[in-house]
Amino acid sequence: MTIEDVAERADVWSEAIKKIVKAITAAGVALAAAIGGLLMWWPFGVSEPAEVPALLPGAHSPQCSQLYSAIDHTWTESQWAVWENLRRDIGC
Repeated sequence: MTIEDVAERADVWSEAIKKIVKAITAAGVALAAAIGGLLMWWPFGVSEPAEVPALLPGAHSPQCSQLYSAIDHTWTESQWAVWENLRRDIGC
């Protein structure tokens, strides 16, 4: 075995090791991205919604009051339909 053969084999091994390191690095980056994506969607610190205090009979929530104060008696049928849908969605 000559010096040239040893140098050639060393170059081949060097290239192979570089490819392996690149593949491992790419796999690590992909794994980190996948874990980061999962953590982004994980519900940290989700608590139960705050309890809404009971309103007096005939009283409206602030959202309902704002909705009722927005009424314009000159609205078209389609505008009234939108208002009715909002009223139902809010629960007024």
